[in-house]
Amino acid sequence: MGIRITTQMTSNLMLTNMNKNLSNIYNTYEQITSGKKLTSVGQNPSDGTKVMKYNKQLGQLDDWSKNIETAKDELNQSYDTLGLIQENMQRINELAIQAANSFNSEDSLQAIRDEVEQRTRTIAQLANTKYQDKYIFSGSNTDTIPYSLDEDLNVTYSGTSQDGNWERNIEISEGVTMPLNINGQEIFGDENGGIFATLKQLNDALANPDMDIQAISDCITPVQNGIKNITSAQAVISSRVQRLDATSSINDNVTLGITEMKSNLEDTDLAEAATQLMMYQTALQASLQAGATIMQQATLLNYI
Repeated sequence: MGIRITTQMTSNLMLTNMNKNLSNIYNTYEQITSGKKLTSVGQNPSDGTKVMKYNKQLGQLDDWSKNIETAKDELNQSYDTLGLIQENMQRINELAIQAANSFNSEDSLQAIRDEVEQRTRTIAQLANTKYQDKYIFSGSNTDTIPYSLDEDLNVTYSGTSQDGNWERNIEISEGVTMPLNINGQEIFGDENGGIFATLKQLNDALANPDMDIQAISDCITPVQNGIKNITSAQAVISSRVQRLDATSSINDNVTLGITEMKSNLEDTDLAEAATQLMMYQTALQASLQAGATIMQQATLLNYI
């Protein structure tokens, strides 16, 4: 027994085809205007899940990129600050050598005393340099000013001890961290030894009315050793910055690869989409024409 095709069935079929073509036209037009062929996971669960995974990875890479820039900025600030301290130490070394010469006039010695004291205080100020409101040479106690000098140039160190947990690390790639800071106490010392203790001894020797030339001479080698320590610290910083640059380059390459894979899944191929749009428009026009013909024939049959 045959199935009787009613006018209602024909009308429903025609409307279904029309709606399907209209939906295809709308979706394709949206892909062209938005540039995205995948706007929700529901459109393609498999590709949508991959895109979500890629977005998460790109977010991590972006965080690492920001961390690297932050680390480089702070390390460069530390490097430049050490350079300024080194310049002052070099000048103090020259003044100490000059003062150790027994042929200085009293006026010359007084000028040396004054300049050494002022440069000592300048070095203390530089050792208390901040980056983004954090003291860069105070270890993990970034809110605490690391060095204080009293009127007699006695130093007090208030940062994290070099034997303590002084490193501040930041993540630069998966499972890889980099120290942001260097140990201020190790470079500059404290009241018991190091640069500031040496500078205190030198200032005391220069202030001694008896002018103990040997006491001044004894400070020259420790001053030069302090300069070497600063140079070594700068070398450590330089190696870290180079490593950060290398890691940044690797992360950039990974980011590019993931971005390309993500683009292949969700970005619209405009040429292909334009072709599909024309195809769907042609199909809609054909559906409308066929539907009109069928409905016209069905109407004529009612009069036969």
